[in-house]
Amino acid sequence: MDQVISPGEYLSLLDARLPGLVVGAQLHGSHVLDDVVFDSDLDIVVELSAAASVPAVDGVDVVAVLAGDLERPVSSVTPLAGEVTPVLWQQLRTVGQTVRGTRPSCPVTAAEVSAYCRANLVSYWKPQLDLDRAALRTVDQRIPVFREAVLWVGLGPARLWHTIRTGEIISKSRAGSLAASHWPDLAPPLLDLVRARRGEEVVLTPDHTAAALDLGSRILAEVTT
Repeated sequence: MDQVISPGEYLSLLDARLPGLVVGAQLHGSHVLDDVVFDSDLDIVVELSAAASVPAVDGVDVVAVLAGDLERPVSSVTPLAGEVTPVLWQQLRTVGQTVRGTRPSCPVTAAEVSAYCRANLVSYWKPQLDLDRAALRTVDQRIPVFREAVLWVGLGPARLWHTIRTGEIISKSRAGSLAASHWPDLAPPLLDLVRARRGEEVVLTPDHTAAALDLGSRILAEVTT
């Protein structure tokens, strides 16, 4: 699979646009979790020595902070671009890869990470699951479903579920595999989602969507009781 832009290429672009300002850069996401697929973005946090606007680049999901911000609690940081969360801080300090500057401490507690994941499941994923559940009732069961949509709803909540249980930040593919092991009755469709994410030719049907929604309901029941 071809990567749209490498970390080195992106930093060269930033250096040309923001000469002398980019003093640190940390990779996170699929590139450090061994889960790069054909449409993976480059997930990067850049540290700037002074406030500046970071140019948007296709295929790059960038968070920009001031130098020193990654040594502060996430609740006290206002990013220059993108969003900072306890999960991001946890990932940077555990599995993040430094490509410029020094490795940051990113202070965050297990309680902060767990609380963020639980809140995200309730505030974002529960309404999304409810909408998708209603939409599924109107779908022709013979028609394949939109791949990206079912992978998103099927694997996203599973990552948060695992982090709540262990504190570990993992990839979407591993989250799907672990959920399949935890709920064996859902294993066949969940493992199909993992295979589809990794680029195998898998026809995803409304049955896969139903399994993804069932998984989401079980996760919510487990982590909110």
